[in-house]
Amino acid sequence: MDLRVLAAEQDGVLTAAQLRDCRVSRAVERGHVDAGRWLRVRRGVVLVDPARAGSNPGWVAARAVALACPDAVVAGRTAARLHGMDGVPDGPEEVVVAAGRPLRPRPDLVAHRLRLEPREVVTLRGIQVTTPARTLVDLVLRADRPAALAMLDAALRRGLVAETDLPALRTACTHRPGGAAVRDLWDLADGRAESVLESRVRLRCVDAGLVPDKLQLVVRDDHGAVVGRADLAYRLPGGAGWLLVEADGAGVHGSPDALHRDRTRANALTARGHLLLRFTWRDTLDPFTIPQAVRAALRAAARGNEPRLGAAGGSE
Repeated sequence: MDLRVLAAEQDGVLTAAQLRDCRVSRAVERGHVDAGRWLRVRRGVVLVDPARAGSNPGWVAARAVALACPDAVVAGRTAARLHGMDGVPDGPEEVVVAAGRPLRPRPDLVAHRLRLEPREVVTLRGIQVTTPARTLVDLVLRADRPAALAMLDAALRRGLVAETDLPALRTACTHRPGGAAVRDLWDLADGRAESVLESRVRLRCVDAGLVPDKLQLVVRDDHGAVVGRADLAYRLPGGAGWLLVEADGAGVHGSPDALHRDRTRANALTARGHLLLRFTWRDTLDPFTIPQAVRAALRAAARGNEPRLGAAGGSE
């Protein structure tokens, strides 16, 4: 057996038994690991191409789990990362094992004894994985509400599930523990959300009774040029403009050039009679911070306390 060929087929991951088949002794294996040339990713499993750990960590972890538990189905967080879902909570790798199958407890692996239908399992590059739909059901039931909605939005945005799938998935959750607490999220899911942070900001508003009038509102000037786009938008009292809400991720908005562009755009929006609120990840950690700011802005606009510096531009 050629070690390099086998490693290429398995995302650079090999079991101890496979190393022995490739005539690599335990002493040689330990030497490579101690020297940092190889990386031990689980007990009895090594990564012989450590560069893959940084470029493809999801596949490396899943392959290691699949090799360590050959009869199991990769599930939960591990499956979600393979499917490319955003907003997946951190935690140990997860698998589903058959009832009665012995499995030694491990701090870095959670084994669920659940019944899976054949239609709930798909094979990805030789690894048995729960389908995106089944993965969503399992994770939404266990995640907090902001994380759950972010995963649902991301799954729709990436085409992993369709809107027409959501009613059946909601029904699948109904009689499972935690199903009642997330029942409304299946209706709130929206693939137009462009980031995990945007989903979290929207949920904080909705949970406080502040349902946006528009998502992804494009604001134009009198000549039809785009002035800006808001993640959420509320029509201001009197219909003269919009309260625009944006989710500010540090990666997108943190550079000096981005800050300059954001300031220029904010000034242009304000000059056209719109109001702008911007929120960061920290704001979403508390359920009251964002709704309080949105309500205060809407109330101030209703009292006529906000300056109206020109006519509102067109929008779509």
